[in-house]
Amino acid sequence: MKDSLRRLKEHYEPRIRPESMGYEILDWEDQESQFCRFDVLVRKIDLSGKSLLDLGCGVGDLCSYLQQRGIEASYTGVDILEKMIREARRRCPPGRFIKADLLRENPFGNERFQVAFCSGIFNLETGDNERLLDAYLTRLQDLTTEAVIINLLSIASRDQQDKYHYFNPDSVIKRAGSLFPLAEIEAGYLSNDFTLVCRRGS
Repeated sequence: MKDSLRRLKEHYEPRIRPESMGYEILDWEDQESQFCRFDVLVRKIDLSGKSLLDLGCGVGDLCSYLQQRGIEASYTGVDILEKMIREARRRCPPGRFIKADLLRENPFGNERFQVAFCSGIFNLETGDNERLLDAYLTRLQDLTTEAVIINLLSIASRDQQDKYHYFNPDSVIKRAGSLFPLAEIEAGYLSNDFTLVCRRGS
């Protein structure tokens, strides 16, 4: 985990500048592709009035996106990098932002969230991406009551780069299915991406 954290700091922290757009800091291709991933979240889940945990929140772009869309959710963003959290608080003051490593600590006590969302936090190749995905799926199962939504880069991508990690959707859905009664893959919105949608069911 120490190597993963070092890799994340080296990649992202130099990008955190007040004048930079969120998608630039988070190493997305452009804002349109970033918003495409957010669109999957709001299309699959009615967030109105719900509590939302944004794991790997970066500089709070999802918080701002929800405000712009007029979606009134109770938003909490968590990131492992302190510099990200400081910048998120500056950019989106209404949001609640917490610096934490959820695999090592639980800053929420008995609090649970209806929905958790992870956008791109497993994209950067750290050498243990598959293990981290499994660990966070288990952690988020404990922290949520309704749904967990995670977007990932797909092995079907035609423009793969060594610095990124690409997942097999078939493998991911099988692993998620062991934790959640209802799990499905949403694809087609971008050529190199897919979203795992996990629901607890009724």
